[in-house]
Amino acid sequence: MTTLRRKISDDIEMNHELQPMLTGEAKDDQKRKQKMRLEDQDDFVRKGYFLCMVLFLASGVAMVVAVTRGAYKDVVLAETVMVSVLGTAYGVLFVVMICCYGSGQLRIAILLFVSTFVGIVGGFMIGVNLKMVVSHLKD
Repeated sequence: MTTLRRKISDDIEMNHELQPMLTGEAKDDQKRKQKMRLEDQDDFVRKGYFLCMVLFLASGVAMVVAVTRGAYKDVVLAETVMVSVLGTAYGVLFVVMICCYGSGQLRIAILLFVSTFVGIVGGFMIGVNLKMVVSHLKD
């Protein structure tokens, strides 16, 4: 479907380059081309949003498993930061993701915030794990 859409878009673009005036059929072709570009862009954002949602849920599961198993109880304040700061931010972002899914413009902003949050959680957990490894190597 996407390749067919791209082929039609390329054909319309070639026809448009041959006709310098935007009247009648050329104007309609330009409108169709713009519509196809917007549909492709919306598909890309929607797929990125769902990928981001999967990563977001995976990071939430990782945080819950780490806290419930007590994986970071040897590191001072790690569990407290995960529960109080990251847990609260996770809850707020989760509610925002559910409530604002219908808006295309907000979907892009949410995608940026959630991907940043996933990076922060991943970096925090990797940093705590490295600290634990270093402290065990010193012992």
